[in-house]
Amino acid sequence: MPVTVVVGAQWGDEGKAKVIDLLAAEHTHVVRYQGGHNAGHTVVVGSERYALQLIPSGVLYPHIIPVIGNGVVVDLPTLFKEIDTLQSRDIDCSRLLVSSQCHLIFPWHQSLDALYEQGRGDDRIGTTLKGIGPAYADKARRIGVRAGDVLDPAAFANPVKVQAVAHNSEITALGGDALDVDAVVAQFAEL
Repeated sequence: MPVTVVVGAQWGDEGKAKVIDLLAAEHTHVVRYQGGHNAGHTVVVGSERYALQLIPSGVLYPHIIPVIGNGVVVDLPTLFKEIDTLQSRDIDCSRLLVSSQCHLIFPWHQSLDALYEQGRGDDRIGTTLKGIGPAYADKARRIGVRAGDVLDPAAFANPVKVQAVAHNSEITALGGDALDVDAVVAQFAEL
């Protein structure tokens, strides 16, 4: 089976999504293999415009299976909102596959992202403050919570609590406000 790989060698905003969309018709799968819900991209199909952040543009074509791979860090509220928006426009998202190994972004990642950026003063890097970098740091440290953990709601709460408590220590040490651990667990249990 032939494979086409589109790799960006810049710092984003280089037209990868447009190229992928142009090539999509010739493929059975469109796989997103890294990144998070950054600025996203807009895809135009006919006269319709679709704004996507996490879901691969292949979802717009009925013959394509869109895949969110292991290397992507996923913000569940953003993913579910994007699915709801697409489905409200009659786009079938039932073909979407999400790797159980994707690491999840939580509110503590977003808090840390903002605190790290603030701490840089004039040397800020211009992060989107969406928690993507801190989520990747947890992945590298092998302490992150993964998408597959959501499949067992009873077991899911424990690692979320452990991570929230641990990250709260760092957040408060950096001068931020501690997160309500129970509220975070409840928020993700509702998803």
